[in-house]
Amino acid sequence: MMNERKKGVLVVGIGNEYRRDDGIGVVVARHLKSMIESKVDVVEASDASSLIDMMELGYKKMVIVDAIHSNVGGVVYRFRKEEILKMGQYKQQQQSSTHAMDVAEAIKLAVELGVAKDMDVVMFGVEGNDFGFGEGLSKEVMESVNRVVDEIIKEIGEHNNNA
Repeated sequence: MMNERKKGVLVVGIGNEYRRDDGIGVVVARHLKSMIESKVDVVEASDASSLIDMMELGYKKMVIVDAIHSNVGGVVYRFRKEEILKMGQYKQQQQSSTHAMDVAEAIKLAVELGVAKDMDVVMFGVEGNDFGFGEGLSKEVMESVNRVVDEIIKEIGEHNNNA
């Protein structure tokens, strides 16, 4: 059963801070909490499977930050829900995430269950290149943190202007 929408936007930082660049979502969420938490809800998640439960909370918009695998660190991509759903169709044979379920799978399941049907979903994917054990982001990914924070603040501002 849907709760009344208390706030319009939920920001979710996904990642494992003990797997180097995989922790980008958590780092961004922590930066945002100190800046904008009074305007939106900001949470950390260890993997994408928790997105389904969060979508059931009835937010109008969800902004997700997660690492994506590549050989180049620090490049930031912005994906809308429709683009994220298409990602699941082109999933590579190799594991594309250190999470139990990736964002595309979670959103697809949420749509199929009807919990994300009307929700606006945006994901900022940051390319990482070091997913080994250890703490701390690589230099390239660390340099992208402020860029992602700025993009999310713009995204929230646009939502509030359109709400």
